[in-house]
Amino acid sequence: MELTLYIGNKNYSSWSFRGWLAARMTGAPFREVLFHLGDPASREKIRAVSPGGRVPALHHGQLGIWDSLAIAEYLAETFPQRNLWPR
Repeated sequence: MELTLYIGNKNYSSWSFRGWLAARMTGAPFREVLFHLGDPASREKIRAVSPGGRVPALHHGQLGIWDSLAIAEYLAETFPQRNLWPR
């Protein structure tokens, strides 16, 4: 199953950066889809992948997660060998 992470620009969206960093720390391959948050057309595109209409959003198979802390928690549970959370 492929991980797909939908984010805004990492320089301007700290929430997106947090989700991206957690995904990167797993060492697992993931597809990154970048939305330009200043583009009005992005709003509908984001809603198509995130019910809350916000990024980051992580898709793993049929599962969708659209909160950066929930994404980090899910990745920590999915990749326990990477020790994303302290013991």
